[in-house]
Amino acid sequence: MPRRALLGFAAVAGLALFAAGCGQQMRAERDGRDLAESLCDLRDADDVDAADEALHDINEQLDDLTRRFGVSTAEDRADVDENLADLAEHAVQGNEVLLQQDLAVLQRSAENIRDDASGVQHAAWNGFADGVRECIED
Repeated sequence: MPRRALLGFAAVAGLALFAAGCGQQMRAERDGRDLAESLCDLRDADDVDAADEALHDINEQLDDLTRRFGVSTAEDRADVDENLADLAEHAVQGNEVLLQQDLAVLQRSAENIRDDASGVQHAAWNGFADGVRECIED
């Protein structure tokens, strides 16, 4: 194979790998934002059934993110789960002050996890942190 053709093939292969990596990061960030939207649903829950349904959805999404991208350690997940339980309790109570505090804690947790992550894991937690910030501002 001539050298020029080989270089062209290598460039195309490199570009394809780069695009695949970017695509995975974009999907991870979008999935993180979807998770944050579910968090907003939990914030807006006005009874126990709605809170339980939102928590179930959030846990499924967290499991999917972990399976696809390996986005959290057991310790990180335990912290997030504890914060989600607080958010659910305060949503059902209708305590707006504690709801905002819970969201701020979740956002900080996501940012701390993001700062320790790289690649697609970073992208997923970045999407989640950005989505939580939008939820707080909403």
